[in-house]
Amino acid sequence: MTNKLPVYKLRIKETDTDTSEVSYVAMVDEGAILLDWVTFSKQARFSADKDRRLIMGALMVADMPIYRRTDKGEFYVVFDKEEIMKIAQKFFRKGYVSNFNLMHDSDKKTEGVYVIESFIVDSSRGVSPPKAFEGISEGSWLVTVKVDNEALWNDYIKTGELKGFSVEGMFDFEMDGEAKPDDLEEIMNIVRGI
Repeated sequence: MTNKLPVYKLRIKETDTDTSEVSYVAMVDEGAILLDWVTFSKQARFSADKDRRLIMGALMVADMPIYRRTDKGEFYVVFDKEEIMKIAQKFFRKGYVSNFNLMHDSDKKTEGVYVIESFIVDSSRGVSPPKAFEGISEGSWLVTVKVDNEALWNDYIKTGELKGFSVEGMFDFEMDGEAKPDDLEEIMNIVRGI
């Protein structure tokens, strides 16, 4: 980040009554973190495994600057590893494991898609990333998702039309750099889908 754009650290409150949280995961053609998911087959990084219909991908990458632009300017948002842990815990505590949609469209909620495995990369606990995600930062959140929805699998995943995950939620902000407080409302509207 050599161009000195403002950086907003995204935060949530841990109480269940607060609305700051990740509540949905969008299946997208290109996620903001620019990491495609992988399916589990013999040799390919991405291919259709019709028997198991499993996909793995990163939901959040710790300390990765995610570029955003509005009509008021450009900025980055960042999640640190401590915040990602809180976000993941709240996501599971509130039972959002089946909350998926297509391309951040709330009218395209999916059926038959759910998280079956989740982990946060943490070398102190011996949790390493799989080979497909070697080098991903400590504190990053990865999931494996089961896709029972045959139409979704055949029409979007198997074809490669959808390739990654993008989280949706409401966040609080901690400002770094030279961000202007009057930008916060605009930023809150843009950041809902990361």
